[in-house]
Amino acid sequence: MARPLTPLGSLGAKAAAALADDAGVREQAIEQARREFARQALAVPPSRRHLGRAVALAAAAVVLVGLGSAWLARRPAPIQFNVDGKAGVAQSWLAAPDAHAVVVSFSDGTVLDVAASSRARVLDTSEHGANIALESGSIHARVIHTSHSAWGLIAGPFAVRVTGTRFDVKWEPAAQKFALSVIEGSVVVSGSIVGSERPVRAGERLVASVAQGRLEMTEAGSPAAEPLRAEDPPASVESARAERASAPAPEPSNVAPDAAPRDPAAAAWHQYAKSGELRRAFAAAEASGFQNACDVSTAAELLLLGDAARLSGRPDRASEALLALRKRFPHDPRRAAAAFALGKVAFDQRRAYGQAAAWFATCMREQPGGPLAREAAGRQIEALRSAGDASGAAQAARAYLAQYPNGPHADVARALLE
Repeated sequence: MARPLTPLGSLGAKAAAALADDAGVREQAIEQARREFARQALAVPPSRRHLGRAVALAAAAVVLVGLGSAWLARRPAPIQFNVDGKAGVAQSWLAAPDAHAVVVSFSDGTVLDVAASSRARVLDTSEHGANIALESGSIHARVIHTSHSAWGLIAGPFAVRVTGTRFDVKWEPAAQKFALSVIEGSVVVSGSIVGSERPVRAGERLVASVAQGRLEMTEAGSPAAEPLRAEDPPASVESARAERASAPAPEPSNVAPDAAPRDPAAAAWHQYAKSGELRRAFAAAEASGFQNACDVSTAAELLLLGDAARLSGRPDRASEALLALRKRFPHDPRRAAAAFALGKVAFDQRRAYGQAAAWFATCMREQPGGPLAREAAGRQIEALRSAGDASGAAQAARAYLAQYPNGPHADVARALLE
């Protein structure tokens, strides 16, 4: 089972691990106290045994208190971290600017590069590692391996358990797409369509699209992905290929697949977007006619186009693409993802906090149990607070805590209600 990634779960795991490490020492002290009690009880006359028993019990208490103090004194402190050379604080958001990455350095030697235009935070730390939340964008991680390494990362509905390795992870909330490439070592991924824990080893890449219900595994540098079923996932690329060869043909779906754009100019930006070069994708779409790209793109492509425009510093174009998706595809489930993205554009780039809160509420209303619902609920609290709507923010905070008591925005919600 994956290591719990909530702050409360992490605290319980830390306490359990610490108690387990010192179980032998505690048992030895208890046995020593018991023997001392028995020796003193037999060494005195019966009339004085009652008094001797009290003394022995007091001595045992002193031994145990001393043991506890010594244990606490020698317990390793949680690792510390710096953000671009300055002391970091757990639960603080790390918003990398468009121009460069943010470097998070931990005292054990672990380094996280939060890519430009990405948003993440360190949830908590322990003596063996830390828990990281990636809200959007990508992180390049170099985690130092020890015998007790315990690192975790959450990205949308996915969880990554790490012991020591180098890997790249990316989460696109608007497109609901998760990607992880392991360079050295191995990690374990779980959650959403991945299901129970799936190992990803050096040289392997896992890509999951929540919106399309599609899961793929490839080798590093492979030109094409190997489709996998979400249920009963194989443990390696080789077994994935074997399963693919023997799997029955898929049943026809009642949802029409996204077609490739027919216009050659639109295809140019689409190729850039597929390779992750979103700024070049936006430039190509702009050069060939942005409105035309919006008119011929599929719903999934419009999400990408909106993200490309947002990362290129063009909130007007991002809104245009996302609103086109919501207008042209009134029954597509990606409308909720577009609403979430519109909320981010309004909040992060327009500073239109009331509008952002409305879009986050729209996302939750259209997909109350969707993969972006928790993030939308948290961002709605931030938006209402920034808009100066104290009563609305408090109401949103109470609703958030009722549904997500250990969610990433739980501390923010509690602080508003104090």
